[in-house]
Amino acid sequence: MHSPDSIFEIYRRYCDIRSVKSCQVNEPDETRKGKSSRDSLAQLLKFVDLKFHSRIKIFDELLKLMSKLELMADFSEFSRFYDFVFFMCRENGQRNITVNRAVSAWKLVLAGRFRLLNQWCDFQENQRHNISEDTWQQVLAFSRCVHENLEGYDPEGAWPVLIDDFVEHMYRILGSNKEPNFFCNCGDSESRPCTFEDPLPGLKVAPGLKRKLPSFQDEEMDSSDALFPDSTRTNHILNSKTSRLLDYRH
Repeated sequence: MHSPDSIFEIYRRYCDIRSVKSCQVNEPDETRKGKSSRDSLAQLLKFVDLKFHSRIKIFDELLKLMSKLELMADFSEFSRFYDFVFFMCRENGQRNITVNRAVSAWKLVLAGRFRLLNQWCDFQENQRHNISEDTWQQVLAFSRCVHENLEGYDPEGAWPVLIDDFVEHMYRILGSNKEPNFFCNCGDSESRPCTFEDPLPGLKVAPGLKRKLPSFQDEEMDSSDALFPDSTRTNHILNSKTSRLLDYRH
């Protein structure tokens, strides 16, 4: 199989490998195909490292690819591309990517899609831990369900610590704002300034984006030492998190 010559061929090869991985049927077949997919992705990543010596060049190539894909009309396509960006940002076979590289990538792919993108990227300046693939994917989910005023955020949801810390940071900022028309419905074609009786509706303990707790994997520990508490303490920690966030209302 020849080496891909362009970012378009690299992307197509990546999608082909991922599609094979997602079509596993039974357990023996799943193990065999899973290993084959990992090996294929590892080989593709080695090629990327050789072809793109400059990481800046990678972002130029990704921008070129973005202009050719139907990302605005097809979210499934955008989701694949978003995962591909993480793949392209990995170096030397590393599972995680640096914060600086993640911020550059988020600014590229989430512009116009994440209402709190600027605040999110600014918040990353003081972060020490690298970004895992799980955290990368959950940032996309977070960007789709949370509004400027944090409405849609569920304090009891299974968000990564990095997102919880960002929300606490935003509560401190928004809680000190006294302007009634601070927020607007920016994603609406008929947007206009609006007033909320509760300036922080995101603090309400209401059903939000509920997802399964991530599995305990060693590679995720790079994101935070306390990212996945053991199951016997989960309820206590969630309750503490809710109480801590609710304090910002007063």
